[in-house]
Amino acid sequence: MVRRLAAALALALALAAPAAAVERRFALVAGEPDGGAGTARLRYAERDARRIHAILTELGGVRSEDARLLLSAGAPAFRRALAELSRDAEAARGRGERTLLLVYYSGHAKDGALRLGGGRLPLEELRAALEGAPADVRIGLLDSCRSGAIARAKGVRPAPTFDVSGPGGGPSGLVLIASSAADEDSQESDAIGASWFTHHLASGLLGGADATGDGRVTLSEAYAYAYARTVGSTASSAGGVQHPVFLYELGGAGDVVLADLAPVAGGLVFPADGEGLYVVLDRSGRAVAEVAKAPGAERRIALARGRYVLKKRLPDDSALLVGRVDVEGAPVAVDDARLDRLPLDRDPQKGFAGRRVAFVGGLGAQRFFSRAARDGLFPPATLAGLELAVRDDLGRGLAWGLDAAFGGGSGELRMPGVEPIAVRFAEVAGGASLWKDFRLGRRLTLSAGGRVGFTWLGRSFDAAEGLPSQYFFTVTPGLTGAAAWRLGRRVSAVARVRVSYLFYNVDENRSLGFAEGLVGVEYALGD
Repeated sequence: MVRRLAAALALALALAAPAAAVERRFALVAGEPDGGAGTARLRYAERDARRIHAILTELGGVRSEDARLLLSAGAPAFRRALAELSRDAEAARGRGERTLLLVYYSGHAKDGALRLGGGRLPLEELRAALEGAPADVRIGLLDSCRSGAIARAKGVRPAPTFDVSGPGGGPSGLVLIASSAADEDSQESDAIGASWFTHHLASGLLGGADATGDGRVTLSEAYAYAYARTVGSTASSAGGVQHPVFLYELGGAGDVVLADLAPVAGGLVFPADGEGLYVVLDRSGRAVAEVAKAPGAERRIALARGRYVLKKRLPDDSALLVGRVDVEGAPVAVDDARLDRLPLDRDPQKGFAGRRVAFVGGLGAQRFFSRAARDGLFPPATLAGLELAVRDDLGRGLAWGLDAAFGGGSGELRMPGVEPIAVRFAEVAGGASLWKDFRLGRRLTLSAGGRVGFTWLGRSFDAAEGLPSQYFFTVTPGLTGAAAWRLGRRVSAVARVRVSYLFYNVDENRSLGFAEGLVGVEYALGD
């Protein structure tokens, strides 16, 4: 443990020469949540891959046409993409360009192989492909269980450091970085919506690892940051401490710059005297960046335009400092004095992500209880409905909504001594609801609350009967309950039941109850 910590600290001090630019960069980024038989499906492998791909193409100097993003693509597609990029790198070198080839993988690894769905890619094969790739610099980044085995064979040094001294001409060679040692599991976290290693690697590349404050993140800075933060984040986890490892076979002068913050003008700037652990969340409450800030150089995090939530946990764990930040075309200075103090139970990473808006649409049925259903005054009806739901607006788990529905049905009006009379029934309804959400796991949410509705009813009879049409408007208070099953980032399947009371006194006081059921789809405007 001490040796590994010493190696990680040495990385940040290992710049013995100015960084050399690599003019043409190629990247293969793969996310594979399915590891086949004997593995549990990963929740965030594809999101991890998307984040790294975006960073490499926006800050890492990789042209979009030189990047391949593979999501649940399988082993054959991975091999084809790697071979294709190797050929492109060879062609670029033939034109006199310096080249870099980077391979990132997030997914399962077991028994010495990457497990891509039903296919396997032995770590030895991947390492041999990177060693033989015709690029000046080859970098492999593996975020998977026991991926450190790729750096174990062929004479790896026990505690290497990024020694960048050497002959001129820029760096060249091979670097392999794995998220965990050969006998360790790599861990995901629901709190951050990512794997710990990729989360910290991405945060470092966005600027968190820029220890010198020069606006560029080097390979050694990124590894040192990801190592320290991953060890710290997993120190108290049930899965045990996770130690990223690396194999370094890089010669030449200078370190490799992995990210240049200059192309993204917007972001957050943490002042030189700032101190503490800051986390940046997107609109859905997921962590997109993290900064472990110590007094010293100013630190900038590159962020795309949009609204974010910034939080800082106070040292005594008594509360949080939280604030919303709008990132536009220029960096925004972070000022602790302008952040709100909140209790820990309103931590945005523990479910309180601010207001979330969604639309629910579906089809359902309505049936009145007791006598009304029997005598045909209100035949069973089919309804189509639409609802606007606003969650966490009034507090954590509290939601309100506005709904509208229309529909109708047909039946027979039965009265003593009279032949049954055909009747058609139409309805237009609307209402306002207030409810509480109870989240059970990642996908299932149960809800319960109250509703006040307003209903317009119309009945028409067979023209041969000579009976006039009837219209009625009334108030319908009641209770509502629902179950939602999350299908994707924005889409959920919803089943809802309402029980309401209708005030009816057209010909006599006949107030009665009815039930409604609806099955539909919810679409969230945010993740």
